[in-house]
Amino acid sequence: MKTTVKKWFFCAILCLLGMSVNAQVTFMRAAEDGDANAQYKLGRMYSQDNRYQKDIKKAMYWYKKAAAQNQKDAALALGELYYYGIETDRNNHLAYTYFNQADTLGNYEASYCLGEMYEKGVGVNKNLQTAFSYYKKAADKGNLAKAMFKTGTMLYYGQGCTKDIAKGINYIKLAFNEGYPTALEFWNQEQLWQYEE
Repeated sequence: MKTTVKKWFFCAILCLLGMSVNAQVTFMRAAEDGDANAQYKLGRMYSQDNRYQKDIKKAMYWYKKAAAQNQKDAALALGELYYYGIETDRNNHLAYTYFNQADTLGNYEASYCLGEMYEKGVGVNKNLQTAFSYYKKAADKGNLAKAMFKTGTMLYYGQGCTKDIAKGINYIKLAFNEGYPTALEFWNQEQLWQYEE
């Protein structure tokens, strides 16, 4: 009985490995043929420490190939690698360049990242009005809870925009309803429930 279980387990592992190798080969062929989505997926495979050996240099190579073809998720991934310095040198200029590309292509996570850069003055001149516009874009078009919260708090305090407590509370409540934990903490800390009818 134990021998049968061991054989089954070993076969399952081989099948899983075979599937991952086949997926990598499939993406590699398509990526080499110039498919931007395959290039992005191959970059993701190399950037994560799952079934494949993590290799950030190879990930960045494929992300750059895909971003050169306006693959918005690859541009975002490059922006994040440069912004956070994930196994590469931090480069705020390149982070901004790739976030801006991804934002232009409709990636609203990149809009949020640009808002963060402008709010903190990282790689760009600090500009709360520009930060607010990027956060609002990510909240309204991208439906990102963290962007809803940022938009709400900026409206609530009048940072980078005209102060509007009611609108601010609405955005904060949207983030709260999306399950964003910081919004719940803020809601309770500021006792925003007292403004509800």
